[in-house]
This record gives sequence, structure tokens and C-alpha cells, in this order.
Amino acid sequence: MEDRAPYDELAEAYSRTFDPDGTGLRDPVFERLLGDVTAQRVLALACGQGQDARLLASLGAQVVGIDLSERMLAHAREREREVPRGIRYLQGNAEQLSDFADESFDGVACHMALMDIARLEPTIVSTARVLRAGGWFVLSIVHPCYRPHVEIVSDYLSDVRYERKLPNEALPAHAYHRPVGAYVNALVRAGFLIGELVEVHHVAGGAGGDVPGLLYLRCVKHPAR
Repeated sequence: MEDRAPYDELAEAYSRTFDPDGTGLRDPVFERLLGDVTAQRVLALACGQGQDARLLASLGAQVVGIDLSERMLAHAREREREVPRGIRYLQGNAEQLSDFADESFDGVACHMALMDIARLEPTIVSTARVLRAGGWFVLSIVHPCYRPHVEIVSDYLSDVRYERKLPNEALPAHAYHRPVGAYVNALVRAGFLIGELVEVHHVAGGAGGDVPGLLYLRCVKHPAR
């Protein structure tokens, strides 16, 4: 179990780089997949400094955010003090979600975070546990089929912790590569039905060309689970 929070050392740089004005997440694909969340109780999983939590609150959800990094949460709480949105932030491990009872949320959102979590399967299982039957799970990740996750095609099927090739003061030195099948199979085993998968293209620098840079999924917890 990963109890150390790599983002503690990066919290200042991360907020300065990715959330300088505190306005919250801007991601039209993610927002579309969330759908109507008015009055729903939603967990922002691995919420960091709270960008996705603030988006959810702006859409009318009742939001709880959880993250391993207390320093990232300090930024989230500061934004909440500046502009109260009714968001509650808790420090905790996404692999366990031990602060929450079974079936206590209508939805879970996880934006660009699963690549930084060491153990995928327990995280997905815990997510399913805290969702009511028929509840939704929307996630986004860096597309695992292309750079920077895969430099050599034969490495694609690896499930491995890797060192980022492009240093960035706002991101940890390491992340976790998993093939698409690892995500899909973990979701299915935990009782999720995949409703939509979206791959977004962007112009990658260098020789990569025009490749899918992000992968999004919307899933629903099977009513029988």
C-alpha cells in the first residue's frame, strides 16, 4: 500500500502550473461524460488541489474530495475558503476509501490520477464498494498506448512503474503504465459496465505526430452488485 504522497513535495509547483487562478477544471469531454449531477452525492477521487471537485460543485453536485497528499489538500481547502462551494476534503488512500460506508455515493469522478496510483485493482474495487447500485464512475487517464507511456511498442503490455522522460517540476518523477486491458478488466471484475470510451487526439510534439493523448471512460456499477 502506498502511504507516501509524492505530490506533497510538488504541491506548490503543481498549483502554480496547473491551477494558478483556482477557477477549476476545464475539460469539455470529462464534463459531458459526467452528465447531470444536480443534487447527487459525488466523490472526487484523488482530487489533488480540487480542480475536479470544484467543477462538480459548479454543476450542482454535493462533493467530497479525497487525496493522499495533505499539501495538495491545503490548496484545495484554501480555494474553498476563498469561494465556498460546500466541498468537504479528506486526506485518505484511494486504494481503501476507509472513511466511507458502502454505497454512500451516487457517482465517483477521477480526473488524470489513476496513472499516479500504485495499485489499480484495490482502487477500482474500493470505488465500486462506495457506489450505490447503478452509480456511475467517470475517469480520465493519459492514453497508455502512446508516448510518453510507451516508447517501444513491445513494452505496451507491461504493467510497470516507469520514470517520466520529460522532467516537469510539477509532476512526480515516476508514474504507472498499464495497458488498456488492465483498466477494462479491473473495472469489469469490480462489477462495472462500460458505457462509453472516448479517445481524444492532440498534436504531440516531436515525431509522435497526431496521436490520442487522453482516454476517458464512463462506467456504471451493475445494479446486481
